[in-house]
Amino acid sequence: MKKLFLLITLLTLHTGYTHSQWTKQTLPINKPISGIKFIDSLRGWACTSITTLGDTSFIINTTNGGATWSIQYTAPDIALYALSIIDVNTGYCGGSSGPGRLFKTTNGGLNWNEIGTPTRVMDMFFVNKDSGWISNETFAADVRTTTDGGASWQLRNSGLTDNINRLFFLNYSTGYCGSRYFKKTTNAGLNWVQIYDFVISEIYSLFFINEQTGWVGMENEKIRFTSNGGINWILHTFPPLFGNLTDISYFSNKVFFGNRTLRLLLTTNSGAEWVYQIDSSASYRLSFIDSLRGWSGDFGIAKTTNGGGPIIYLGIINVNNNVPNTYKLYQNYPNPFNSQTNIRFSLTKKSLVHFKIYDILGREKTMWQSERDLSPGTHELQFDAKDLASGVYFYQLVISDNNGITRYKETRKMILLK
Repeated sequence: MKKLFLLITLLTLHTGYTHSQWTKQTLPINKPISGIKFIDSLRGWACTSITTLGDTSFIINTTNGGATWSIQYTAPDIALYALSIIDVNTGYCGGSSGPGRLFKTTNGGLNWNEIGTPTRVMDMFFVNKDSGWISNETFAADVRTTTDGGASWQLRNSGLTDNINRLFFLNYSTGYCGSRYFKKTTNAGLNWVQIYDFVISEIYSLFFINEQTGWVGMENEKIRFTSNGGINWILHTFPPLFGNLTDISYFSNKVFFGNRTLRLLLTTNSGAEWVYQIDSSASYRLSFIDSLRGWSGDFGIAKTTNGGGPIIYLGIINVNNNVPNTYKLYQNYPNPFNSQTNIRFSLTKKSLVHFKIYDILGREKTMWQSERDLSPGTHELQFDAKDLASGVYFYQLVISDNNGITRYKETRKMILLK
């Protein structure tokens, strides 16, 4: 059976280039990176977890963009899971050794002092040097906040019913948390309101641009996008290449998704088209200071100064180059289907292609768009509906020229049976 998508390698100036331009850095430790944060092109911090019980974690620092790293703090028998660097002086790093452990610096890491926490710190989000949040995914409904730099903590779990994987805040009052359920607060966690239930999927990363527009990275190569505050989500699914999508970095329309493979998934047009890069270090955690300069970390840390270099497209395959007389959208096959089907179409000239999938109520469920002209001939999109319910759906093809003028538009019906 054909794969969900066939991989098409983008030709670059470097013929035969087999690795992207992510340069692996030399570290003074050999532990899994669990947090990484750069505040500018030179100054950054990272923390590590442990590989066995009784192991040692570290906080490391660089002042030259990662050319060299030094150990700032050694934490025996402690697993560090989360890092939040506020500015050149203030930072927090948390984890557990059975009970919760939380460390703070006010002098750029010259000293890391334990300040204590009432729970394990599995995720952390500080909006300024004094006000922040921690969560513990191993216990249900455990989200806490501080407004005095960690001197005291208040439990804020009203409306929470399950463990929390990730936190994200636009400001101290407005934030989101997620696991299977996506929830929001507008009053600093005094109440959490459930916005969406992802049913059997878990959120592993979370990022919002504003109250309406955001992304979640999920388990098993799934990404969802919302433009109405999480009420509705557009689903993007991928071949089994990326695993759980564990971190997100966003700049303008360019969104990077990290994971525990050597493939860094990204879009440069807000999800219309997806590509990936070959990273020299898995991208479990990411830190970008702009769309070109960033660091990825897992077992090691890698750096890019040009957005990662060569990319590999995920999308439509070319069937043949025979130029037809007219544009045409064919009936999908097989139809009915479970859960993969093929959608074939023909182009008379180089064109931009835009696909959308709608349910019977006209709600958009997923989409795909070429970022570059597709050549004349016949092409095929291999669509996987594993996350859609059985029912009637419609697929729409829109073909346009480089001026954005629509040259062809057609919609057909397909039936999903599970």
